[in-house]
Parts: sequence; structure tokens; C-alpha cells
Amino acid sequence: MTVTRRSLAAVLSAILLISSPASAQLAGEQPEWYLPVTDGCRLFVKEYGHGKDTVVVLHGGWGAEHSYLLDAFVGLQDRYHLIFYDQRGSLRSPCPDSAISVAAHVADLERLRSELKLNRVRLVGHSMGTYLAMQYLAQHPDRVAGLVLLGALLPQNPPSEALSVASEPAPLTPEAFFERPAVLEELRKHGLDRDSDALSAKDRTNAWRIRFAAANLYHVERWRELKGGQVFYNARAGQAAARTMPERYDFTDVMRGHGCPIWIINGDHDYLDLGATRLRRWSAGVPNIRLIILEHAGHAAWIDAPAEFRRVLGEALADVSACSP
Repeated sequence: MTVTRRSLAAVLSAILLISSPASAQLAGEQPEWYLPVTDGCRLFVKEYGHGKDTVVVLHGGWGAEHSYLLDAFVGLQDRYHLIFYDQRGSLRSPCPDSAISVAAHVADLERLRSELKLNRVRLVGHSMGTYLAMQYLAQHPDRVAGLVLLGALLPQNPPSEALSVASEPAPLTPEAFFERPAVLEELRKHGLDRDSDALSAKDRTNAWRIRFAAANLYHVERWRELKGGQVFYNARAGQAAARTMPERYDFTDVMRGHGCPIWIINGDHDYLDLGATRLRRWSAGVPNIRLIILEHAGHAAWIDAPAEFRRVLGEALADVSACSP
């Protein structure tokens, strides 16, 4: 399946909507603050934890916000100083659409690194945040100390012929995954498999959440853990950034040339690469990649496989923190 810049951005925008307004489980909360950037914009920044190593977290989806990722880092706040922020144009970071681009997102991240007085920055990205992390690495390779990618985009688009031609039968398509029997059964169980006009506003919201969980979770019955709602996404900001993404990109060489291990943690049912077929082939040619595929997990793997995800994320952060490229 060939993925264009716009179709990729449209698919990834789905992850924006699982945002949670807050997480009481991530301890070590510190006061939030705002970072002025170019074009009269400012970034909302939220810090957690008091560990000696600082980690900057890049949320998924252009136009999204950070809070849906908080639960993924529970248990790490004693070991790390975690920096979350809403990218320009997102929920708490107002910015004119005309000032939003991939280049501006990269410049904002560099501005944040400088403000934090970090010579090198450790980055964790999720979903479209992995593209931002890879683009930042390409433009500022000497400023990256470590990289951990969650629910990662394939680092090259379009995929090479070797990645596009499978020797085994084609994996489940995203469309079939979204409409799998477990999804329809969950809707029926809650009486939500009726026409939308026959549902209350609350029921329509719950039906949407189950459909949304169908894309992002293997365990669709955990749909209630996808907190928040559609208002946590700025579609115009997402579209503005997506328009500036190149049709073709390939981060293979810059990732291969990075002096530290780069961890990729994906679910085996992540709709971006069901079965992790392409990631497995691609990573075979990049020796410093540590690819971890979690079983029975989707795009939000910390909900599908919480214990295993947190164990692996802890190992990944410890590994990249120990490296000095």
C-alpha cells in the first residue's frame, strides 16, 4: 500500500483524538510554563519528575497535544525529568495557520532544547512525533543524545522496492483491522450498533470512541482508556503542517550514522505497519536500530500491553541515556 504525504497525515491525525486532559497517575508534576517562539506563537510546556536525565517527549499528530501520552510514562518520573509540550497550533499553543510548518516545528524543538540548556537532547516521539524526531535528527545530528520512537512511521517514504514486495502473504489490511469482529461485537454489547440518529449524544460519543479504539488498540474492549475527545485536535493546524511534508523522505542514512542505539517500540497490530513487516526488513539494514515488537498491541501500545511496554521503554531510555555519541 503506497502512502502519500496527505493520506499519511490524514491517517495519523486519528491519534490526536485520544488525548486526556490530565493524568493523576504521573507523579512529580511541576508548574507549566510558556515558551515564546517565532511568528508571535508560544508553546505550552509541562514538566514531570526530578531525575537527572532530561527527556523531551514529542506527541503524535500535527495539531494534537501532549496529555494522551502521560500514562505511557508512569513509573519513570523518579528516574527522568520529563518534558512534554504542545506543538505550535495545538490545544494550548496558539499559532496562526500561516506560521505552521514542519520547518517551524523543528525550529521550535531546537528553541526548546536551547531554553532547557541541554547540549544534547534525548527524544521520545510517538506516531507523527517520530517523524519530527527523525527530521530534527537529520537537521541537528550533533544535538541528539538518544532517540526512542513509539508507534513509529517507516523512516522512508515511499518504501523501497525491497520493503514493498513481501515474500510472505500480505498482512491484514488496516480497513479489515478497523472492522474486525471484536469491534462489531463491542458495539453490539453496548447497544451502539444502531443508526446514529437513534442514539443519544452520549451514546454517539461512545460509539465513536469504540470506532477510534478499533484503529489504535488491539484490545478494543479497553476503549474507555482512550480519554478525551475531538476538541483536543486542531484540524487546521494539522493540515497546515501536513502540506509542508515532502512527498519523499528517507532518514535511513542519518539514523545509521547516529552514534547511539535508536529504539523503535511498536505493536504487532499497529495500523501503520500491521505485522511490522516493513519495519523488520528496514531495520535489518541499520545495525544500531533496536526494534521491539510487542505482541497483541496496537498504535497505543501502553494501553494494550502496559507492563511489557513500560519495561521496554525503561530499558530503552536507560540505554540511550548511557550513550554519549
